Amino acid sequence: MLEKFQKSEFTRNVFTLTSGTAIAQAIPVVLSPVLSRLYSPEDFGILALFMSVAAVLSVIATGRYELAIMIPENKKDAYNVLAISLLISFVTGILALILVLLLRKPAVVFFDEPNIGPWFFLIPVVVLFAGIYQSFNYWSTRQKTFKLNAVSRVSQSTTNVITSLGLGIAKAGPAGLIAGFIIGQVFAGLILMVNFFKNMKEFFVQVSLQDMKANVHKYRSFLRINTPHAFIDSLQDNGIVYVIMYFFSKMILGSYSFAYRLLKLPVGLIGGSIYQVFYQKASELAAKGEDIRPMILKIYKRLFGWGLPFFIILFLFTPAIFGFIFGENYRTSGEIARILIPWIFINFIVSPVSCVALIKNKQKQAMYFTFADITFKLTSIIIGGIFENYFLAFVIMSILCSLLLSYACYWYYQIAGTNHSYS
Repeated sequence: MLEKFQKSEFTRNVFTLTSGTAIAQAIPVVLSPVLSRLYSPEDFGILALFMSVAAVLSVIATGRYELAIMIPENKKDAYNVLAISLLISFVTGILALILVLLLRKPAVVFFDEPNIGPWFFLIPVVVLFAGIYQSFNYWSTRQKTFKLNAVSRVSQSTTNVITSLGLGIAKAGPAGLIAGFIIGQVFAGLILMVNFFKNMKEFFVQVSLQDMKANVHKYRSFLRINTPHAFIDSLQDNGIVYVIMYFFSKMILGSYSFAYRLLKLPVGLIGGSIYQVFYQKASELAAKGEDIRPMILKIYKRLFGWGLPFFIILFLFTPAIFGFIFGENYRTSGEIARILIPWIFINFIVSPVSCVALIKNKQKQAMYFTFADITFKLTSIIIGGIFENYFLAFVIMSILCSLLLSYACYWYYQIAGTNHSYS
């Protein structure tokens, strides 16, 4: 049955999501040469600062209950988990507004970037719609309406780029990039809500305060363990922006941010699509007591085979490619990209199966990887900063993070054969 599934439904669903993601990511890639001439590396650095603040709050917008939407066997419990996720999103949005009101001025001083100040007031909007998007993204995945997921990604990318281009032509500076990011996020969330509005009556019939309380308790590990885990993970992933800016310059920060975003495209394109489909099916198979390790091994082998030639070519020619396509100002981005490629390649292989830790209720153990990741990245940047050598910093980071992800690859496969429970 598993083999048949892998050749039919799994492949079709991955193809649907990959196609949508490919279109969504092809749009900014194709237009990146235009954007790189409308905006400077410093502008992308300011965008990275804004996105880093928004991302740290957005990742905990739902209390991570959106991840639990996939797990209940019956639809009623899934509806109640969706309601929990949405309710927490609204509460988090309000809390984000309070934080902005209290901390906006100190944040502007900390970042030493007055142009970003007014945009902080829109962070609560980003957080709210991030929660809405995350909730309905997993609800759509549970319902296997993968075409809707694909459409939302395309709309997010399209509105983001169109807005950024228009405001870039108007010489809006970093405000154009920030506005594009926000508008894209809002559109993506609204599109995923389409099917929900069609079934809103059923939602309110199924949801009750008593059932919500029961599911809050049943999946409390997502709030108690996965939320701080995700927060710390996001803090270290985005916090590196502040550390890089402290030790180096806004130009190096913008170059790193630009390179990292482009290199992560294959991970988001193929890896992200496989993750979403794998999570849905692996949850279903695990609930039936079936072994999901053969599926994991097959994913590892395929992604290694698909990715190796692509990443080798990137490693050999990235600096020249960046300089030619995006302009000489972005050659530094190409140099940084080359250094990060081994780490990104292993991430490409491992990330699609990382949800095994959620399915097998191993979230506490998975947090240790985050702590190690934080330590490695901070150590790398600090060493590079001491020697005033950004090249050294990114080399050490790439090596250490590659070793960590290699072990994670082994660990995910091992825990896939264990029993799991949510009580």
